[in-house]
Amino acid sequence: MSSILITGATGFIGSHLVRAIQDRHQIYGLVRKLTGKNLFTGVHWIEQDLAQPLDYSRLPNNVDIFIHLAQSRFYKQFPDKSKDIFDINIHSTFQLLEYARQVGAKCFVFASSGGVYGYSYEKFVETDPVTPLNFYLSSKYTAELLIANYNKFFNTVALRFFFVYGEGQRGMLFSRLLERAKRGESIIIEGQDGINMNPIYVGDAIKVFEPALSLPSDIYNIAGDEVISIKDLVLMMGRLVGKRVRLKHTKNGSSGDILGDNAKMKQKLEIYPKVSLEEGISRMIIHEA
Repeated sequence: MSSILITGATGFIGSHLVRAIQDRHQIYGLVRKLTGKNLFTGVHWIEQDLAQPLDYSRLPNNVDIFIHLAQSRFYKQFPDKSKDIFDINIHSTFQLLEYARQVGAKCFVFASSGGVYGYSYEKFVETDPVTPLNFYLSSKYTAELLIANYNKFFNTVALRFFFVYGEGQRGMLFSRLLERAKRGESIIIEGQDGINMNPIYVGDAIKVFEPALSLPSDIYNIAGDEVISIKDLVLMMGRLVGKRVRLKHTKNGSSGDILGDNAKMKQKLEIYPKVSLEEGISRMIIHEA
């Protein structure tokens, strides 16, 4: 049984991951505040605000694996919250890397984003150059670069997620669009159709972590098989909630799509998306009912 320290353990991906693997591993979950909310049994919970220096007195002396999921809550608030973005996405990553080195960890897994590539009309592969879309995504890529320098001490894995969605999500693209569809509100689409993307259901996305732990240092796109535009996604949501969605279109669309090639995920991690978009959105609707 490996000991795994997970930051962002009560977040969207983190809470799904912890529930899925806690019976097979000893889990240490880092949370900003120990309030009892969302803290389930079978996990060693540790209060640690990652915008602050690490309190080593609260941390375990031996950890085999680090899974760094925590991210700034203010990802949209640049430049007002740029310090928080920097502190959590970059500085805390450095602190955790040094801590991992000191305790002799074997592997460090980082949750990055497909948004580091920028826009394109082709699917991105892991060897493509990156052009982060904003300050937040620049901080994610900076963290990737920091992590890669530690591969002489332990395996380092960057997982570039493309639009993960599912039950319990709050404040992200899918959850925001679904809430507007439920209320019958107007939804603004950039251009005629909006960007194309290939989202992945959270239950499929979390399956990539355990295989990644036993592989050499690398980068993986984590994405689904189905490609859909924002317009078609919104229309699907409206149909599933039984609402007629009102669309408003801007004159100018985006300069490309955000699509991840998931061939490497399938070949190396042996993870194949199982849950269709329609099924995944239906599960979100049932969960929120």
